[in-house]
Amino acid sequence: MTLYGALVERHGLAPSHELLLAAVSAGASVLDVGCAEGYLARELKARGAAAVVGVEGDERAAQAARRWCDEVVAGDVEDPAVRAQVGGPFDRVLFGDVLEHLRDPAAVLRWSATLLRPGGRAVVSLPNIAHWTARRQLVRGRFPRDDHGLFDRTHLRFFTRATARVLVEDAGMAVVEEAFAPAPLPLESRVPALSRLGPPLVRRWPELLALQVVLTCAPGAQASG
Repeated sequence: MTLYGALVERHGLAPSHELLLAAVSAGASVLDVGCAEGYLARELKARGAAAVVGVEGDERAAQAARRWCDEVVAGDVEDPAVRAQVGGPFDRVLFGDVLEHLRDPAAVLRWSATLLRPGGRAVVSLPNIAHWTARRQLVRGRFPRDDHGLFDRTHLRFFTRATARVLVEDAGMAVVEEAFAPAPLPLESRVPALSRLGPPLVRRWPELLALQVVLTCAPGAQASG
């Protein structure tokens, strides 16, 4: 099992996953890039998605995902030969904390736009390296390399709210909706009542308090649609 699959197995879907799912209407056809063992596909089908196709670089995870996906393409999404195996069109292409692991995320996002039917959208979740917990580490002179989270050792790129939007623009797409995944506030572990303030504060100061930025993106020609 992949590390992220194990985290979902242990803790359930994260707030960023729920935001990705909320961007998909019942009856949609979906491409889930980096589908892992298919935990999003399982939920998408339960919520009425018409079809879910996955792309997954881990062969064992791809095999497990076939239980939930209509089709899984196993391989590196940055490999043109792998991308050539992905059909379409799709109503939604999901990138759930995937693009930060890629060498050229703009190229992959640009490719995804070619798979969208008219009115289709790519939905991107990216970790926010400007989150207060990351700032705290930097103030202390630290840049840890962890197994998961903001400082995941497999991240090749790091994004803030602003640079996430730049990525979308570099791919020739436009942001048509923006959402923010919350995380515990400072001192919340000691003062649980602070949890009630979380959602409005995240909306007010997403650069500081959002753990992930979730962007719904349209190809340039569809941006006004």
